[in-house]
Amino acid sequence: MPHSLQDKFRGCLLGGMLGDIAGAVVEAESPGYIAKTYRSVDDILCTDSVPEFSGPDWRVGRFTDDTQMTLCVAEWLIAGEAPAAELLLARFAEAWQPWRRYGPGTETILRMFPQHRAEWRSLSTAMFPEGSHGNGSAMRVAPIGLARADDLDSVADLAIESSRPTHSHALAYQGAVLQATAVATAVSLTRFDLAMFLGALRKSLRRFDDLLQSTTALSDAIDAIENGLARGASCLEISSVLGTGVSATEAVPMAIYCFVRHPDSFTHVIHDAVFIGGDTDTIASMAGAISGAFLGSHVIPTSWLGAVREERYTVAAVQDVADRLFAKCARP
Repeated sequence: MPHSLQDKFRGCLLGGMLGDIAGAVVEAESPGYIAKTYRSVDDILCTDSVPEFSGPDWRVGRFTDDTQMTLCVAEWLIAGEAPAAELLLARFAEAWQPWRRYGPGTETILRMFPQHRAEWRSLSTAMFPEGSHGNGSAMRVAPIGLARADDLDSVADLAIESSRPTHSHALAYQGAVLQATAVATAVSLTRFDLAMFLGALRKSLRRFDDLLQSTTALSDAIDAIENGLARGASCLEISSVLGTGVSATEAVPMAIYCFVRHPDSFTHVIHDAVFIGGDTDTIASMAGAISGAFLGSHVIPTSWLGAVREERYTVAAVQDVADRLFAKCARP
């Protein structure tokens, strides 16, 4: 059981970062390749570097855009700027480092924003006319689940607002709300209750039904999660049903399954999220955020924390962000 609510805040941000770091090493690889090349997450984190798709080798221990943007959301909340989506987009643009593997749509928006700030609302459709339905807004939404955990309607409202600057498709909104609700529910639980957890997820989608938006993809995914657990399906097995791609409708349910398959083991959650292949950095980051929010930071192996190779956002610095978010938002 977690030591404290503050420890859960730390666990969420650190857990998301560790999942991102481990998953980044094998992003887009097949499960077969990953299993043949690495024995465990420890083995992955002991690697010095891996070839990058283009440019210099990827240095193991660095996080991707998933964590970079999550920290921006946390700082946005801490500064009291929420729900001003334009200010969040400004934070994304200021923190943007192209080598952290931003998606092409988000990269286009961040590149254009400084010269087109007055038109920021239209930038989200610059590449995708209906807006992106990728997992980019869900991957960064965990701090909202922490900050507003006592009010799930507020969690949903703010998750949508945080998605708007880069991912304005209805399915992206739904994915962001589902992930934020998962974190909010996890941080609120003292003992894992599957029925309560899945019930909160289903309820979070009803607002979209009320807006006459189809929630079939994610509602069916929640059903698949429940059915998979009932028959004891492994994460690798259920990945053929849920998918491991970059869309919100695949990555978010897959991350949730990794958590509910191992609610009491952070290390198992990250292992399975990394070894299923596909969009491993984002799936493992989201799964790690949920698991860390439930279990707290003390369950994260010290050897994993020691593998972080970041200059600005060190383990201590990310823990400080979590502590400041806790001080700003947590209620007694």
